[in-house]
Amino acid sequence: MNQLRFQWTVSDAVTRLIIINVFVFLAIHIPLSLLHLFGGAGLEASINSYLFLPGDLVELLMKPWTLLTHMFMHIGLLHLIFNMLTLYFAGQLFARYFSEKRLLSLYFSGGLAGALVFLLAVNVFPLFTRSGSVHTAAGASAAILSVLIGIAAFRPDDEVFLFGVIRMKLRWLALIIIVLDVLQIRSGNAAGHLAHLGGAAWGIIWGIRLKAGSDIAAFLNPVWDIGKPKSTLKVNHRAASIRKPSELNTREKQAEIDKLLDKISRSGYDSLSKDEKQRLFELTKEQ
Repeated sequence: MNQLRFQWTVSDAVTRLIIINVFVFLAIHIPLSLLHLFGGAGLEASINSYLFLPGDLVELLMKPWTLLTHMFMHIGLLHLIFNMLTLYFAGQLFARYFSEKRLLSLYFSGGLAGALVFLLAVNVFPLFTRSGSVHTAAGASAAILSVLIGIAAFRPDDEVFLFGVIRMKLRWLALIIIVLDVLQIRSGNAAGHLAHLGGAAWGIIWGIRLKAGSDIAAFLNPVWDIGKPKSTLKVNHRAASIRKPSELNTREKQAEIDKLLDKISRSGYDSLSKDEKQRLFELTKEQ
């Protein structure tokens, strides 16, 4: 258990998002697969109804949590795998320039932007309003696209190697992704693809505005500081580093952990020295 806590502590924001998405998928679909053998197919519909984003605005008022939960729901294994691979790819690009806090703010604000476009679409366009069908949204695609398209809008001339072979500028990669979503509007999941485009549009606006000096996703930044200690205590880290974790009080220990985590946030886990990695492990193990 201590090792798992340590791995979670040293993981970056993208890895944590992937872990959460995979955990939610397995926690829901493994029991559903087993219950299916006993005729429990109706349970899946109940779970989806409770966690998917409903297109009906009255139902949404009764289930406001779905604005968040739908971002962690995936319809099938391929849906999950494709989204997580894209998230990892986008996260690596994003981490070249920005902090984890900024990534999380763009990710979740992009997911909300996609949700807003979905809600507008299913309540305005005749394709949806005339059918009388019940429409729901699920998946992290809009949130992920906001990160990928956002970094492309901010650094359009950066180049990537797709599949390790195709050399392409981010501007063209973003354009291809957007065009593919537009072309798939007629594929049967029009509302879903419009939600994707909503997340992409948010990413474009974010990247353009950030180059002008304004971060439109910054309103979520305070969320990631909730629960973090705000200590004004000055700690002598040089002296603390030669003391065993068991000899430190809670505030000293947390201050030292925060210092190491800040370094990871800025430069990645590999920027820690061997002694710093060991120190972080010892400090988190003691908690």
